[in-house]
Amino acid sequence: MAKVVGRGHIWWATAGLLACALGGLLAVVLLQGSDIEVQQLRLRTERAELLQKRSEFQAERAQVASQFHQAQRALLTERAARLELEKILASTQSELGRTQDQLAFFEDLLPPGPQGALDIRALEIQQHPEGLQYRVLLMRSGKVTKHFVGDLQFVATGHCHNAVVASEQQMILQPLLAWPLPAVEKGVAAQPQQSMAQRVMPQQVEAAQTEAQQTALRLDFAQFQRGQGLLAIPPGFVPKSVTVRVLEGHIVLASRVVAL
Repeated sequence: MAKVVGRGHIWWATAGLLACALGGLLAVVLLQGSDIEVQQLRLRTERAELLQKRSEFQAERAQVASQFHQAQRALLTERAARLELEKILASTQSELGRTQDQLAFFEDLLPPGPQGALDIRALEIQQHPEGLQYRVLLMRSGKVTKHFVGDLQFVATGHCHNAVVASEQQMILQPLLAWPLPAVEKGVAAQPQQSMAQRVMPQQVEAAQTEAQQTALRLDFAQFQRGQGLLAIPPGFVPKSVTVRVLEGHIVLASRVVAL
């Protein structure tokens, strides 16, 4: 009987030890499982932070790349503009060289004389079916900067068929206008259907003609000026010679006679 009781105590002791061991093992497993979840949570958090930083880095890299491409395009545009400006500068310098050569050529052609003296360097007057055709070249001596403002005047010497006395007469010739003036019938009343804007008075026509003729003979130049055109011959007048005058106001600065 004593042996049976002893064995029972041993069995219960052994069972108690096993239960304690299992409890400890279960506690260790539970603690380890909790640590794993904490580690997994920490790893997920760190991974999310890394993904966020990666996204921010990619956005920053894309912005830097965009700025780089913009700067590169601006540099290419600036380089193209610089090349175009260099071409324009080279062309301008070439044109300036040609202009300087022409200026030197004309300076060599300038007649000797007082500074700014005016001369008729070339003059040609020929008969033309519609009148007298003229070409004239005026030049000033030396280097001048102030413009000369004046007028050309053509004075013809000749005879009139209808004159009672066959004597020489002088007439100032006017340019033959290239544009037609409105015709006005003298002594004829305006048609009723014409408006006031369509009626042209003879005084207005004459004033417009005079202004156009004065404009055609006006001079305004610093170094030289060429002129050409047609001169109207009055009906019945036969010119024998033409005197060309350069006027400054009423003062004759230069003149030349051409026989026809």
